[in-house]
Amino acid sequence: MTPEEPFAVLGLAPTMDPAAVKSAYFAALARHPPHQDLEGFQRLRRAYEALTRPGGLAVAYLTSPVDVQTLARDARERFDAPLEKAAVVALAARTGAETVARWVERCSRLSWDEALRAFAG
Repeated sequence: MTPEEPFAVLGLAPTMDPAAVKSAYFAALARHPPHQDLEGFQRLRRAYEALTRPGGLAVAYLTSPVDVQTLARDARERFDAPLEKAAVVALAARTGAETVARWVERCSRLSWDEALRAFAG
């Protein structure tokens, strides 16, 4: 983020959450009060107004640089566990199906006498 991007000025990662923007504005305002840091306050105010005008938050969000590392980490956190669980279930289902298929194949080769001995024994 360049220093003049509204999210960077507020010290906030790009977001579509207006409450997060407001919260970041007030936190930054405590660091740059108007009576002590007029220039810093004016930068904060311009950034906040840019994000709070109609459509401003969406425009700033869509034009902000993409943090690929964060997006990838979030996707891994969100999807890895369910995918791993699905893979285990699929493997178990396949293994079970393969076991049944082998059992059926062996049984189909047995004569009745061999099958009765196997089940009786």
